[in-house]
Amino acid sequence: MSPQGHVRETDVIVAGAGPTGLLLANELALAGVRPTVLETLAEPTGQSRALNLHPRTAEILDLRGMLADLQKHPIQLGFLTRSFFAGIPVALDNEPFGSRYPQQIGVLQSRVEAMLEERLAAVHGITVERGRELVGFEQDEHGVTATVRGPDGAETPLRGHYLVGCDGSRSRVRRVLGLPFDGTDGGPQTRVAADVVLVRPPEKWFEDRGPEGVGEVDGRDVRMLPDVGLTGMITLSKGGRQTHFSLVGLENGVYRLMFSDPEQTGGRAILRDAPITEQEVRDVLRAVGGPAAEMKELLWASRFGDACRQVDRYRVGRALLAGDAAHIVFPIGGQGMNLGLQDAFNLGWKLAAAVKGWAPDGLLDTYHGERHPVAAAILGSARAQSTLLSREQDMTALRDLLTSLVDLPETNRYLAGLTSGLTIRYGASDGDGHPLVGRLMPDLDLTVRGEPVRFSTLMHAGRGVLLEFPAEETEETEEAGEGKETEGPGRLAPAVRGRADRINHVVAGPVAGQDFRAVLIRPDGHVCWAAQDATGPDDEALHAALTRWFG
Repeated sequence: MSPQGHVRETDVIVAGAGPTGLLLANELALAGVRPTVLETLAEPTGQSRALNLHPRTAEILDLRGMLADLQKHPIQLGFLTRSFFAGIPVALDNEPFGSRYPQQIGVLQSRVEAMLEERLAAVHGITVERGRELVGFEQDEHGVTATVRGPDGAETPLRGHYLVGCDGSRSRVRRVLGLPFDGTDGGPQTRVAADVVLVRPPEKWFEDRGPEGVGEVDGRDVRMLPDVGLTGMITLSKGGRQTHFSLVGLENGVYRLMFSDPEQTGGRAILRDAPITEQEVRDVLRAVGGPAAEMKELLWASRFGDACRQVDRYRVGRALLAGDAAHIVFPIGGQGMNLGLQDAFNLGWKLAAAVKGWAPDGLLDTYHGERHPVAAAILGSARAQSTLLSREQDMTALRDLLTSLVDLPETNRYLAGLTSGLTIRYGASDGDGHPLVGRLMPDLDLTVRGEPVRFSTLMHAGRGVLLEFPAEETEETEEAGEGKETEGPGRLAPAVRGRADRINHVVAGPVAGQDFRAVLIRPDGHVCWAAQDATGPDDEALHAALTRWFG
């Protein structure tokens, strides 16, 4: 398949420069592996289908020092930063999990992409190759040779050790691999998301209706959400079914309008693949706010259903899939971008280890083993919520029952952990001992070398960390320099010798209430070994964990 002539080489070919591909490229580069990122689009679209970071995604971005830049550009979601299940009016409580980010963070997908692309260029010197499309590839036992079409239509070969398809729901990589994309297309209902610029803000639409402004007006049920926007039910045609809508302010005078089950004049349903017209959007705005609800510009719009699909394998030889190329989910709760970012964070360090030659047997296969079940659980939850939101049959009794159940602490905790990602547990089995094993390491406030630091800052280098705590502070440890890395007073430094390129040894001062004396953390922040009592470098469980995860 490869054209004749020179074959350009790289370490890893990343197809797609969305959030998933860009975070993966950053992770690879941080680990010393050179990615080549191919993107069909000549320029970023600036569109933001996603508007939120779930708590677990915020935590992993914080582990690389990336979250602070995004927090400079928040969008105000008000109470919508809380998570809900199928719109049931009981908020899911993430506080018991102890995260620094117990609620969703409002941020535009375009901001996430811009931050990641700028960081890739500024920190790692890697530029996304835009206007270059992956049109096919072949793989052998040593690598992958891709055929890339440039802006001029010319096709050239590109050779890499691995290829990762981060190229979205219509993934070319997935199609070439011949992997089925099993799942459900969902019901007949469709929804529309549209970014619009308005002639006047929504709070001005109802000024002639008195101080209350909104409510049940002319057959409409319109509610103002403080610091968020408008939501409610409208009817687009006489005798037609009600349509749910929401209107949320984003940035720079742009609003996100969403509405469900749109109908044409006469009550006929609009087909799933029908184009979205400006008139369709104007009709919805007029139904919400009357003549005052004028649209100045329609920036973009997308019609979507409640399809949920997933491949059965995330890896075929030296080709892998991540993000929407591996799974698509009905976008209730904004899970799509979050799942993709989490995929990339799990895969990056493992793929880098494989390229650099120190990956233990089976390490790369743990990507599928760990991430496939997470996405499957989210897809199952989305299907359940889609059913509960259906208006094809009366769900009132079931929703009333679930409202009572979600109010129970045990049910609420389960759904909160599933939705937020805060109960994800990787690489653990029943025999792994300490309950922290497999969990994301808590972002403890530590004292290292006499200075206060957060644990998350120890992960900025993208390496594993062997974190050790002395039994108690003594004059001897103070004189030695509490918390000194690698050469410090800790007992476990010899255990990581020979792995200095992938693990940092850190000794920290005691932390009140902790139930462990030492902990080994993978580069993605998940604990793979913990000791409740003092131990030495010859600890068998520590040696097994080091061998399993770090070679």
